[in-house]
Amino acid sequence: MHRLTYYYKDIVPVDGVNVSNQITLSLASYWLKVLTLAFLLAGCFQSGDVSHHFEDYQQRIVSVQGSVPVAAPVIRVIELPDKRDLHKEIPRTTLGLVDSYQLRKCGLFGLIAERNSVLGKVQDQFRNFDYQTQLIDGLEQCLTSNLLEEQLKNDLQVILDTKYRYLNDYFSNLVLTSDAMRAQLSGHRWLERSKASMAVQVKSSFEVLNETARYILEASSKQGTLTPPPLITPYQEVLEKNNFVGRLAFSLKNSSDWLNVTTEQLIRYDANIVCGKNRDKTKFNYLINVFNNVFAANIQPYLSYLDSEYHTIAQHTAFISTVLEQQARSQTDRYDIHLIHDEFSLAIKQHVNYWQSLFKRCGKTLHAIRTE
Repeated sequence: MHRLTYYYKDIVPVDGVNVSNQITLSLASYWLKVLTLAFLLAGCFQSGDVSHHFEDYQQRIVSVQGSVPVAAPVIRVIELPDKRDLHKEIPRTTLGLVDSYQLRKCGLFGLIAERNSVLGKVQDQFRNFDYQTQLIDGLEQCLTSNLLEEQLKNDLQVILDTKYRYLNDYFSNLVLTSDAMRAQLSGHRWLERSKASMAVQVKSSFEVLNETARYILEASSKQGTLTPPPLITPYQEVLEKNNFVGRLAFSLKNSSDWLNVTTEQLIRYDANIVCGKNRDKTKFNYLINVFNNVFAANIQPYLSYLDSEYHTIAQHTAFISTVLEQQARSQTDRYDIHLIHDEFSLAIKQHVNYWQSLFKRCGKTLHAIRTE
């Protein structure tokens, strides 16, 4: 274009720990739009390794050119750094045992008691984050109660301030260290073209995470005025079972690399393709067949599919960028899905640029090429 350990004294935990003591070119645009539906009908690109189709495309060009192949790109995986490198340490908040029982008067004691039950103490990042937002909402309500002592309210305000201060870190830990989100953001395989959009399957989950990110941003300056975000635990299973964003990034990035290699192949040996009056156009005609039968029929529909999946989900991935911006740029540049898509679009533009210049040099129009 970085959770939590538990220890106990004679008090009730608030955190589950001691509460006492994370394509500008028209031709390129044409192909992305006109061929969007082709992937629904074609039988190619259903296998898991799309590389074979790019390899075949390059090899056919090499055969027509009578040249040697440009070195194939190294397949790059999308992989997050280790959890320990991304995990953010968050201080514990505590409340005395007697004071905690007073929270019955404002309806918060039940939430904290549940948190400190046997099941509550083993919560994963999704349930822990939901607990933090519910705790914040409960603390806000308790602070408006006339049934609590002022000293207790002061103690609750300190806890609330701490929760707001580190809410972004709780979210960062959720996105970057939970098993579900790490599976979602990592990519080791190509997306396979299918009639059912994977982007649509995870879109609602991403919308909720995006809404949560906006809540955190606004809460930093508007404490006590916001409605808590929706619970995110109900979306955990969908995110864990539908590895989409990482695979999309993997597919965009590696498609870009293959396109760049193939464009280099075409440009480097362009002189081998002759055309013009009284010239033998055999190689040019063969190359037209490669364009029609391989690029237009197989490669471009797959590129169009990736572009469509990206645009379906792109506006709902702001929360990923927000979290990644808090990490060292050297760790996160490779996970910027928007930057990866920009590189993808540029690779398409440059590739189509070559075909356009070749057709122009040989006196052919796109319409004429597509009807041959």
